[in-house]
Amino acid sequence: MSGPVYQDGVLAHGTHGERERLRLLEELNDPTTVGVLERLGVAADWRCVEAGAGHGSIARWLAARCPDGLVTATDLDTALLTESPVPANLTVERHDVTRDGFPAGSQDLVHARALLGHLPDPELALDRMAGWLAPGGWLVVEDPTYLPAADSPYPEFAALLEACQELLARAHGTDHGWARRIPAAMARSGLTDIGMTMRVAVCGTDRTEDAFWRRCFAQATPGLIETGLMTAEQITAAVAHLDDPAFTDTAWMMVSCWGRRPS
Repeated sequence: MSGPVYQDGVLAHGTHGERERLRLLEELNDPTTVGVLERLGVAADWRCVEAGAGHGSIARWLAARCPDGLVTATDLDTALLTESPVPANLTVERHDVTRDGFPAGSQDLVHARALLGHLPDPELALDRMAGWLAPGGWLVVEDPTYLPAADSPYPEFAALLEACQELLARAHGTDHGWARRIPAAMARSGLTDIGMTMRVAVCGTDRTEDAFWRRCFAQATPGLIETGLMTAEQITAAVAHLDDPAFTDTAWMMVSCWGRRPS
C-alpha cells in the first residue's frame, strides 16, 4: 500500500469521523492488546516499534511501560499522534512499512494492529518486521477477519457488512482473510513460540461496539452509494437493527498473533 491509496480512502485520517472511529477501536481492542503484551513480559528497557500507530494509545502505553527504553510510533499520517504532549521516550515518525524500515536486530518488540491487512503484500511486510527484531524479540500482529455473513439471521445487516468488506477491498485492497494466515506467515519468517487469541465483536449488546459500527457505517455510506454497492434505503434499514433491543449479531473477530525471534 503506497501512501495515497490509504490516505485518500475510507479510513484516511482526514475523513470526517476517523478520529472518533480510531478512539472507539482503541477502547474496544486495547484490553486484549495490553493483555497480550503483558503476557510477553514487556520490560522497562525495551526498544519498541508501534507501526501504523493511529491515535497512539498503545504507543503511549508502551512508553509508560518502558521508561528506560525507546518507543517509536509510526504512521503515514502522524497528525493524530501529536495532538497531545509526547513522552520523552516516545518518538513519532512518518513511515511507510512497505518501503521504510529499521536496522536489523534493533527492536525488542514490533506491534501492528489493523494495518497489515490493508497492505498489498502483508506477508512481505510481516517478514520485513520480523527482520527488525533482536534475538528473543517479539512481533505482535493484530488484524480483523469478518465472520461469514451468510450465517447471520439478519440478512439486511449481513448485506451491509459484506458491502463494507467489498468497499474496503476496492478502496484499500483490504484482505479480510489475511488474519487467519498470520501464524503461518510468522512461522515462514522463522519466528517461534507462536500464539494466537481473538476478540469477537458482538453487536447490539455493547454501547461502545455499536458506536464503533455506527461510525464505520457512516464513513462507508458515501462510498457504498457512489459505487452502487448499496442504496441509502438499504443502509438505513440495516443500521436500524442497532436500535432494536432484541438484536444481537457478530461482525468480525480481531485476531491477535505473536511470535518470537529465536535467541
